[in-house]
Amino acid sequence: MKRAVAVLGALAILAITAWFLYFLYERYLYVITDNAFQKADIVNVSPEDVSGYIVKLYKQEFQPVKKGEPLFKIDDSTLKKELSSLQFQILSLKAKRRELETRFSRLKSQLPAALQAAQFRLSAAENEVSALREQLKETEIAYRTSVSKALASLKAARAALEAAKVNAERMEHRFNRYRKLYEKRIISLQQFEDVKSAYFSSKAEYERALSAYSAARENLKEAQALKFKVLALKSKLAAAEKRLGELKEGVVSAEAKLKQLEELRHSIKSLSERIKSLEEKEEKVKILISHTLVRSPVTGFIAKKWRETGDFVSPGLTVYSLYNPETFYVLAWINEDKLPYVKAGSSAEVELDVCGKTFEGKVYQIGKSAGSVFALIPRDTSQGEYTKVTQRVPVKIKLRGVPLFCIKPGTNAVVKIRKAE
Repeated sequence: MKRAVAVLGALAILAITAWFLYFLYERYLYVITDNAFQKADIVNVSPEDVSGYIVKLYKQEFQPVKKGEPLFKIDDSTLKKELSSLQFQILSLKAKRRELETRFSRLKSQLPAALQAAQFRLSAAENEVSALREQLKETEIAYRTSVSKALASLKAARAALEAAKVNAERMEHRFNRYRKLYEKRIISLQQFEDVKSAYFSSKAEYERALSAYSAARENLKEAQALKFKVLALKSKLAAAEKRLGELKEGVVSAEAKLKQLEELRHSIKSLSERIKSLEEKEEKVKILISHTLVRSPVTGFIAKKWRETGDFVSPGLTVYSLYNPETFYVLAWINEDKLPYVKAGSSAEVELDVCGKTFEGKVYQIGKSAGSVFALIPRDTSQGEYTKVTQRVPVKIKLRGVPLFCIKPGTNAVVKIRKAE
């Protein structure tokens, strides 16, 4: 019996010694910590840029989800009403723009030609008025000159006629007297013939003066007749000037109508800008409507559902938290005095508590600061009661061949990192 107890005691001591030696051997070869956890990139899904009440949730907690699958739907009835109103406004404005464009096209082909024709008629009327004014001026000058000359000629003819008449009467009286004297043989035939010849000459001179007077009167009548031509030209000029005024008004009216083209062009441009602005709003509303159906940004699992159907959500309020298993890693906190033995690429063995299995992997990232830097209540050592506390630095490890059922972010792990040379 004593021998059995002694053997058992020896075996126990041997086992403890072996365990202790293995413990020392492991600490010699590895940096070991049980302050390690499974991690994965958690994606918090919330509405991007819309607010409203949740009308449907497509996924429950812990369910798998594929990238692009619907997660939840926000009520879009208000946005659809706004979209319908915008589309109605756009259609109305486009119809109005088409009407203005048709009118603009018609006026663009008509008004310039009408203005050109009006300007041509105005130019012809201006030339006509100018010619009539010149003709009237020449006719008035001719009228005044002709009448003046005719009056002067008539005056001279009248004076010559009166002188010829006086001379003819005097010569007639002398002829009668000399004829009686000749009949009584008081004078010679020669003397009588001389007086007779002078008498007939005076009569002929009177006839010529009378004829010249009549011609002068006719010339005066002809000269005065130019007055009717002057009056006719004045009447024609007045009519031409009236027509010229009407044509000027027509040109001004055509130019004013031509300005309508610019006004129409401005109106069409303004409508186009309004339509563009409304179409941009329409596009934004369509985008917002599309954003009311929120889809999964990653392939993975639903880690947490934060809201229920009927809840009001807005941008920044998380509805689901997801994670992608492909982003899985182990985060180990290593004491600062052990950190010199850990390098990027160092091999590691990690035991996952959730499934009790050990997997191999490698260190791929080493933190640049201790975790205490980000503590919510940082330690205050300014008053002198400082006690040195070993700090820990985060180290990320990627594992190989871990099955999905072993991946549970947040669960514990035991990490052994092969010490670097």
